[in-house]
Amino acid sequence: MQHTTSTHLTRWLSANRTDLLPLWIAAGNDLFAADHHAPARNGEAITVHPDERKVIVTALYDGLIAAAGGDEQPLDECLTALRALRSSIGEDDLPRQIMLFQRLRSMGRRALYRESMEATARQPQDDVFYHLLDALDDLIDYAITRLVERWVGAAHRVLNELNETRMLVESLYRDAEVTDRTTLQVSRLNQLARELSSTFDREAHLHRIGVTLAEVLAPVVVDIWLLAEDATCLELAWRYGAPMPDTRSIPLDATHDPVVQTLQQRELFLASNLVAADQNGWHIPDVAVLGIPLITQSGVTGVILCQGDERTLADRSQQDFARSVVGQAAIALENARLYAEVRALNADLERRIAERTRELQIERDTLETLNAIALEVSSTLDGDEIMSNSLKTLAKLIGVQHGSIMLLDRETDQLVDRAVLGKSDNVGYVRFSLGQGIVGWVAHHRKPLIVDDVTADPRWTPPPIDDPLAKRQGSMIAVPLIAHHEVLGVLVLSHEQPAYFREEHLRLLDASAKQIAIGIHNAQVYQHAEQQYFHRYEMQQRQEAAVSQSTAILQSLSDGVIVCDQKGSVLTVNLAAEKILDRPIEELVTWNLEDLLRRLLGRRVDELSLDDLLRNPWDDQHRPRTLSTTFQLGPRTINITLDPVISTKETLIGAVAVFRDRTREVESDRLKTEFIGTVSHELRTPMTSIKGFTQLLAMGGLGPLNETQKEFLGIIQSNAERMIAIINDLLDITKIETGSVELEIRPLHVAETLSTVMLDLQPKIQDRQQHLSLSIPAGLPLVRADARRFNQILFNIVSNAVKYTPRGGSITVEAREVTADAVPDEERDGLRPGRYVQIDVRDTGVGIAPEDLPRIWERFYRSENPLKVEAGGTGLGLSLVKPLIRLLGGRIWVESCINEGSVFSFVIPAV
Repeated sequence: MQHTTSTHLTRWLSANRTDLLPLWIAAGNDLFAADHHAPARNGEAITVHPDERKVIVTALYDGLIAAAGGDEQPLDECLTALRALRSSIGEDDLPRQIMLFQRLRSMGRRALYRESMEATARQPQDDVFYHLLDALDDLIDYAITRLVERWVGAAHRVLNELNETRMLVESLYRDAEVTDRTTLQVSRLNQLARELSSTFDREAHLHRIGVTLAEVLAPVVVDIWLLAEDATCLELAWRYGAPMPDTRSIPLDATHDPVVQTLQQRELFLASNLVAADQNGWHIPDVAVLGIPLITQSGVTGVILCQGDERTLADRSQQDFARSVVGQAAIALENARLYAEVRALNADLERRIAERTRELQIERDTLETLNAIALEVSSTLDGDEIMSNSLKTLAKLIGVQHGSIMLLDRETDQLVDRAVLGKSDNVGYVRFSLGQGIVGWVAHHRKPLIVDDVTADPRWTPPPIDDPLAKRQGSMIAVPLIAHHEVLGVLVLSHEQPAYFREEHLRLLDASAKQIAIGIHNAQVYQHAEQQYFHRYEMQQRQEAAVSQSTAILQSLSDGVIVCDQKGSVLTVNLAAEKILDRPIEELVTWNLEDLLRRLLGRRVDELSLDDLLRNPWDDQHRPRTLSTTFQLGPRTINITLDPVISTKETLIGAVAVFRDRTREVESDRLKTEFIGTVSHELRTPMTSIKGFTQLLAMGGLGPLNETQKEFLGIIQSNAERMIAIINDLLDITKIETGSVELEIRPLHVAETLSTVMLDLQPKIQDRQQHLSLSIPAGLPLVRADARRFNQILFNIVSNAVKYTPRGGSITVEAREVTADAVPDEERDGLRPGRYVQIDVRDTGVGIAPEDLPRIWERFYRSENPLKVEAGGTGLGLSLVKPLIRLLGGRIWVESCINEGSVFSFVIPAV
């Protein structure tokens, strides 16, 4: 034994000690268990300690490890202790002792073979395993040799004593051996029969058959060949005692092969001189082969081969034992096959029963659902209840959590959601036109549809991005709701799992949709009739209540009055309203006040929102809100005032709309405006003459003047110019109110216009010792405006800042480019989006009181402040500036704080 191989074997035996030693101990117990209580020569039984064999076998294993490493003395000492395993007193049971070592050899071979196969699967290996196998054989052979030598030595010592009785002993021994073998075989057959009958596991049968034959015919290699399912070849199902060969299949046309010959001839086969190269790789060289066919009632199902010692396999008793084992094996394997077929048939039958049960369950659920929907349809005429309950029933049966019923709006030809699974409010906002989206396609083509993946369907319309609850993936099923050949809507169910819906779901929904459509149609007919009835009834009740409660009061008013309840339904209308609106009372009382206002105001209905007033009847100071606006009704001008009707307990009852005919007032204002314009125009001519002659006198055109005369002429000229400015302002206001202002819109430079204004105001600024700063960024865009009016706007605003800023104060004018979002919300109404130039005029003046801010845009209004008398003026400047800025497409607003100053800001459209 080479040193390297010995070292590897020592390590391998030590490494596999925990696996091999228990198996070897079990084999020893199995071999010597029959004589656990061996009878003594005097008829008394000797007791063997239960752990004695374990200790001896363990010592033997350690001795083998030491012998593999070169120390043979421990093994020799352990071989002496083997007498404790003898089957009878005075006799060493050498065959069993040898078989014990052979068992270890077989166990080691199998372990090495498994390791070789596992290592080869991971990566190619060298021939170290074959060296280990040879070393193991050498070690076992050495142990057996030493055992035999010791036994032979003992035999020689007693040879002389036994010489006279040798023939008798040998005869008795042979008889005992035959008896023991027969007993062992019968015991093994009984044990095998019990084990084979205890299970129908094919693999367990194969293992048990191989183990039984290998133990009785040892040393032997057992191969179990079974006929393939297609009956074209024999397949090696099991090998015990040696590694599996590379070839595990033999075709039936290989008639030269002993395995095929045994199968076809159905007779026992025994040979000892086979050539391994001719046997498809299964034959082990230099051993005999015993082949026995597996015969059942259905025919030959396979062959069991035993490869081992020729004398053992040729022994008639061993062959009879092998035949018996093979006979039991054939029956057990056939039973296992039949049991597997029965189980497969049972599984197929159970599958078919389950499928049919599921089909019957679906049919039953479909019928129950249709019955439930039919009962629901026949028990109520509430369309919402029919849709909601039907939707819940179908969703529960199919197992979905998302669904809706969309009905067709005949006025808009759009599908509108009317019932949504899990929602009782906030419906009616999802709309699809016919042909739009999947539901639109179903309604337009009047066909049901299953969509396995909505994201892959070109008809799918994705929901808005700002709707986090909207469905964005999964599968969908939709069926049309058709009653009396008319499409009423679409029933839709969806699931997050793609390809969730099947054809049985479609059949169920299609059948249910017909019942649901009939119920919805009946509910709609009933609802229409009910609405007509209640509409007429409510109209009558309202008329009677209005007449009985407030006829006298309302009829005495000159203003038209319409009173409505919290829902906007008209309760009372007086004769004045009939006259002002030029509509009969019978018609007015049937209207909803919100609808009436919408018809009267058109797009301006948001200025007088009844719904908003009914929802929020109080302002921030908890005072009743009042909404008012004016509109034209033919040639007349009507003013509407809308107020909430609140009880003494501060409970909202409804709203009252007061209509006042302001035609005469408007006409009066128009005449007044014309009068002011005419008077201003007439005053302008003489004032111009006064100014001209005053200038002529001041220049000395009629002779030299003294200082007093010059002073008086200066006062006359200054007041004449002031009067002309006032007249011009009045004329401008008149033009604005009459809509006769002519504008020449063109691109203008803000800096250029500001320079002109600053040049005009520079004397006043210097006189008041004020600091003026301008901030105009480079690249500021041009503005679109009328040059004269833009100059007039800037002059009025900056002039006010100069007049109402104390001496030594500061004035800042800033300009920058902005968008419409820079304008405050309250001034942004009607402002077009786009680019603007914002100009801020900031001063450190006396400021404006908060209560005066809304009135500074009125004509002739001047707020109270310390500089009011010193500043002078008529109060027309700002009343002229605001409408001029609006005419140019801009807006103006102001921020002010008393004694800190004001900031006037306005925007003009940029080019």
